Amino acid sequence: MFRKIYRALVLANAASAANKTLAIMSDRILDDIGQTRGSFTKGLVDSVRKELDKKDNEVAEKKLAKKLHNSFGARPINAIINPNLVGAV
Repeated sequence: MFRKIYRALVLANAASAANKTLAIMSDRILDDIGQTRGSFTKGLVDSVRKELDKKDNEVAEKKLAKKLHNSFGARPINAIINPNLVGAV
């Protein structure tokens, strides 16, 4: 429950900050960075949402690994994946 409230507050603050930034930006500046007034706020809020989702997934994976460790006595494996080699095989 607190996580949902925190998440809603963070997303609302991100939208508010984006709108305040838009208020001082001209259409020419937005054209220079390849944004429109509608896409700027949406893009910023979406990027914050993705970061929150990523963090939530990491926390869930750590909880699952700890639960498996406690249940079966196996140590969690921390694999290091080289992104350059993904799909090479």
